[in-house]
Amino acid sequence: MLNAPVALSSRYSYHTIFTDICKTRFNHLATRLLLITTLSEALVLTILSRGYSSSFELLIIFPLRLSLLYLANLSIIICRKNYLHVQYRGYANLVKSTIAQLFCLRFVIYELIHCFCSLCISVTFSDFFGFSGFTSPCHEFMKCYRVLICIMIPTLYTLQHCIFDLDRLSFSFETHFNPPQQYISSSLKRIFTKSGIMTVLLTVCSPFVFFSVSSEWAIGFKDYLKLTVLTFCIFFNIEYVNVAFSAHMSIGCLHKGKPISSLSSTPMESLITGLSSNRLFTKLTAFQELSYRATSTDLSLRLPIYHTRYRNSHVWPEILKECLMTMQETNESVTNYLNALERSLRSQKNSNYKVRDAMGTDRDELFGNEASVSQSSSNPMQDRLPGAPPGLPDDVRHKITLKDDNVLLKRNLDSKRGRSTNPLDDNIQMAHYYNEPFMTHDTTLTTLLGTLITNFKNSISLFFFPSGAQPQDQTQQLSIIDAWCISKRRQAEKLVPLPVCHAECIVSLMGLLINALEEDPKGGVVSSVGEVLKCLERSVGALGRFADWNPDMVKHPTETQATPDAITILYDLSVSSFLEIVIKYNALLNDLYLDDDVVKLSRWVLDMCGQ
Repeated sequence: MLNAPVALSSRYSYHTIFTDICKTRFNHLATRLLLITTLSEALVLTILSRGYSSSFELLIIFPLRLSLLYLANLSIIICRKNYLHVQYRGYANLVKSTIAQLFCLRFVIYELIHCFCSLCISVTFSDFFGFSGFTSPCHEFMKCYRVLICIMIPTLYTLQHCIFDLDRLSFSFETHFNPPQQYISSSLKRIFTKSGIMTVLLTVCSPFVFFSVSSEWAIGFKDYLKLTVLTFCIFFNIEYVNVAFSAHMSIGCLHKGKPISSLSSTPMESLITGLSSNRLFTKLTAFQELSYRATSTDLSLRLPIYHTRYRNSHVWPEILKECLMTMQETNESVTNYLNALERSLRSQKNSNYKVRDAMGTDRDELFGNEASVSQSSSNPMQDRLPGAPPGLPDDVRHKITLKDDNVLLKRNLDSKRGRSTNPLDDNIQMAHYYNEPFMTHDTTLTTLLGTLITNFKNSISLFFFPSGAQPQDQTQQLSIIDAWCISKRRQAEKLVPLPVCHAECIVSLMGLLINALEEDPKGGVVSSVGEVLKCLERSVGALGRFADWNPDMVKHPTETQATPDAITILYDLSVSSFLEIVIKYNALLNDLYLDDDVVKLSRWVLDMCGQ
């Protein structure tokens, strides 16, 4: 019988340790990098402004210039810290995302912050351009100057910052440590390019805005050029501070070259608290560390997981439980969405319409059946080796004819009843409706108007006759509006708001299982291979359905997605990991009890490799 985990003091939890490290990284950013950068910038501006002011005036202005620049930079990183997040916002299409990001308190706060920063930076650069603050003999010029600094620059930067959700820190499951100096240096070209693009955009639009406030189309080429250079300097300063903040907050799971949990007296217990944390940033970093330990060349990082001691036998079961739970959450989320989408489209009045291809035959099932095998050379998703990135040339895809054409038809897990059912039993005579064209006999306009009118009537009826409301437990159907606005990439972000955690789980389990076969062949990690393979098989089935789903089939029937969505990447990673584990444990699989679906998929991947 396994010993129960020992409750840790809150000061030894992973979240507490990681919070202290984040505070340290933030302080280094505020007191070192930004202070040095601001001091250097203020000094350069003071030297270049000698032609406009005396030495005594420059000596007095230098502390003011330094203070204004530093306050501007500090206000940006404080605002970023308050809105920091690592998960996708979860909007299914661009329209919803844009509306939600713009009509919120966060947009107003960022607008005020960027306006304050723009004012501070413009004042520090005023002597360099030959005008002092907001006072100038040219009244029309100052009108344009104020509009540009207080409205146009802050609004444009805030728009792009909120629409593209630049508060979100992005991570790659292939990187566990990202030095901030390297991050910033590699981003300098992007900072210049982005600042230049926004400057050009304002330069093109500003004459029309200036005409509306000063009744003049131009303010003079020299003054116009000054405002253009000033605009670029403001954009560059703000963008540099944002990049510096992202660099320091996305360093990774290492602190001074060691995993974060090593700062605790009980590293593995602290790591487990991070894996189960409700704080997504903490959870992501804990999975990063687990992946780092699993794939490191340093055996000592895995020994605490392999070797159990008194009251420590729960470590691997707890780690395995958290990894499988994270993967299963993704599987269920994707499966439930595809089932809901299928039911919604099936319920339309022309739902009995079957999609037919160019030859007039019914569409094939997503995975398998004899038709799909015989026509595998014409389907790039079936031609390519599972796990290889989509869109590769034919000689790189390793075309393979499937011998077991039903191997990827998985059984969906019923989480409430604890039993499995095969989707082929219910849908043997039916194509996948969520891959079916949305247009039938009705036009888009009439369908949308009819849906809006129906929803309005239902809302009025429910308000005056609440007894007619539908039961709360009734299965939710997707509206036709959602169906028309579907974006596969954004829908993947909504279903899996933190895909890096799922990816780190896969890499961690694969690394631990492969290394344990030589480092601890008789331990508990090796004995868990069947359970891990079963969860990976479920991921292959659930995520594979989404990977083969093409909502833009009607508009672009032959067009493939340039960049795969997050779920497609997870699908490829799942198949690759399944393949690696099966090859590594090929000699031992016959002695293990494996689920039938796992056996089928194992034989298939071994046949692909010619074993």
